[in-house]
Amino acid sequence: MSKEFSFSAPEFANSLRSEVEGLTKSGQVPQVRGEFTLWTHAVKYWLDLRAHEFDLVPIYTDRQGMREFMLDFIWWQEGPGSRTVLACEIEWGNSRDPRRNPELVAEDFDKLLSFKASVKLMIFDSYSKILTQSEVIKKLTQHLQEYGDHRAGEQYLIMDISPLKNDWYCKIMSDGEDSLLHFDPLN
Repeated sequence: MSKEFSFSAPEFANSLRSEVEGLTKSGQVPQVRGEFTLWTHAVKYWLDLRAHEFDLVPIYTDRQGMREFMLDFIWWQEGPGSRTVLACEIEWGNSRDPRRNPELVAEDFDKLLSFKASVKLMIFDSYSKILTQSEVIKKLTQHLQEYGDHRAGEQYLIMDISPLKNDWYCKIMSDGEDSLLHFDPLN
């Protein structure tokens, strides 16, 4: 029996983080073709499991031969009124040259901005560098504020999976551009 998906950003972030950390430590994460990091495997595996709890179809590269649907991962609701429930982008950046990381994360975030979904999840790694984390959030806030086609009700959850363990949230309250939008820290 499936249950209705309701979204609480703090609960979702805490559950994702703790369960994915457990999966990576246990080594019980199935390999996904085309993925190079254990964290990416674990995040996709966790999202796949959660999608089935809500009777949603997970779509991502190599789920039984599937390929990405524009984004790294989506939850698709089939049937009348079909729609994307959750859209996810994962961008680790470059640990050897973190100066470009804010721009790399923002490039993937731009995909989320233009994609229709109730919940938009951006996962990145600041490699425990507070300056990198701050610059990423500043860049994403800039892109959020400058985007001109928001839809009321969209929810954004941004997660830094580094040991800094910080998350941010924004719920869009009205359609269109809003230069006052910002991400509120969840922890």
